[in-house]
Amino acid sequence: MSTNKINRMLLLFHKLIKGEHIHKADFARTHDVSERSVERDIEDIRIFLSEIHSNDKLIFDKLENVYYLLTTGNNDKLNNIESIVLLKIILGTRALVKKEVEFVIKSLRLNLTPQDRKEIIHSIQDEINNYISPVHNKPLLDMLNNLNKAIMNKMVIKIDYVKDNGTEHERILMPVAFIFSDFYFYLIAFIEGKEYKYPAFFRVDRIKKFSVLNKKIAEDLSKKYDVGKMRYYLQLMYAGELLTIKVKCQNSLVTTFQNMVPDHWLIKDDSNFKIFGAKIFDKGFVHWALSQGAAIEILEPENLRQKIKDEIKKMSEIYKD
Repeated sequence: MSTNKINRMLLLFHKLIKGEHIHKADFARTHDVSERSVERDIEDIRIFLSEIHSNDKLIFDKLENVYYLLTTGNNDKLNNIESIVLLKIILGTRALVKKEVEFVIKSLRLNLTPQDRKEIIHSIQDEINNYISPVHNKPLLDMLNNLNKAIMNKMVIKIDYVKDNGTEHERILMPVAFIFSDFYFYLIAFIEGKEYKYPAFFRVDRIKKFSVLNKKIAEDLSKKYDVGKMRYYLQLMYAGELLTIKVKCQNSLVTTFQNMVPDHWLIKDDSNFKIFGAKIFDKGFVHWALSQGAAIEILEPENLRQKIKDEIKKMSEIYKD
């Protein structure tokens, strides 16, 4: 076997392993050989896969007129339906601007077969065509990537942040995580120089710019804070005071309540309602509870119940003729 043929076959096999799709005529033209030579190379690779008892299969797709390697024994890659589900979630959240969504779709499709690629586009094409970017219309992937690196390296950062009233503030932060909730990505961080039991939340799209300072976050800060656990108590990304509460839910709201407040327990089960205990941060929970109308009633503690009463009174005043 000539050196040229060996090199050509190694290159061909390398491309197939990477998930590339090989068009016979294009490959032949690029390497100045006949299409028949490429066919022989393909057959040699098939024989090699068979001899080593590989689960991978070299497939010819007649629709696309290409060869590709089907890695049937590799379960650590996303399959077709997993990719579709993931893309449906990304499209449904409207977390990214349209250009970034299209980039994510393109990246996910690279490791799929031509047929699977067609199925994905068929499944989401209407949603892509009608996709509306979030109002802030700000690309976020690069910033999220850089923030994540600062978090992983436990570095202190400085941000210029635009609040919801339009005023701009500079903050020195000790970031611990970023998460997504209700249309937005949030940076979770402690503010340097301020004593808080819990971190603050900053919408990533409102960060005008940030820089990494030459200063490390204390090890004990990152160890004592559990992002996953805190999410159980958060509603609508408002923190406040962590409380244990008792609420009365109409049956029509029970499932919604259970999904919204993961850290809950059943106290009483009636035919028309249920009473739950739960742990929540008060600010976010008040906002959410008010949006549920008469389907939920806060029973305890009394000070939280009073907050709800006060807000309802304010709302009532607005709608007085």
